[in-house]
Amino acid sequence: MAESRSSKRGLDATGWIGTIAVVVLLVGGVVWGLVANMPTGGAEPGAQPTTTATPQPTEFSTPTPGATDPVDKPDEPIEVPLDEASDPISGAVVEVVDLKALTAGRDIPGETKGPAVEVTVRITNDGDAPLSTAGANVNLTYGGEERIPGVALTGDNTTVWPDSIAPGKTADAVFLFGVPLAPEGDIRVIVDLLATEPDVVFVGPRP
Repeated sequence: MAESRSSKRGLDATGWIGTIAVVVLLVGGVVWGLVANMPTGGAEPGAQPTTTATPQPTEFSTPTPGATDPVDKPDEPIEVPLDEASDPISGAVVEVVDLKALTAGRDIPGETKGPAVEVTVRITNDGDAPLSTAGANVNLTYGGEERIPGVALTGDNTTVWPDSIAPGKTADAVFLFGVPLAPEGDIRVIVDLLATEPDVVFVGPRP
């Protein structure tokens, strides 16, 4: 009888050990499954992993050469004597109507009072449409072929042309330039009427 009870106890112990082993295996499998499905990087459980798109290089179109190039002024100016008129474009006549020597300058920065030349340039519109003179300008050089730039001066008599001249009308503009009294060679009065047209250069002796 004692041996029977001992055998029964052994069988019970073996059964408990087997049950515990099965439970441990089941719990381990569940834990492993949870760990295997857990997202990395601290993401919430069940969240889908995100991917970062690789930036692609931006495509730029190459501009057509010369598409935005400025219009070039013709290289060769129109040269005429100081006492003659010129018609550089159809519908416009340009001429120097007065040229005098005087003392000018205001003794301010950029100006020195001294010998100067006052130039009056007249533009006549003999065309049928308004003539734009908004960008027209005058410069002067002295010393003949050395072409030394005369310094533009301010004065009470200096004026500019209007932005445009009506058909059949004329407009005068007065300019002052510092020019030494005894330079050798002619002066050159350079009238830039339009950016797309050649300059008119009036050549002659200093007054």
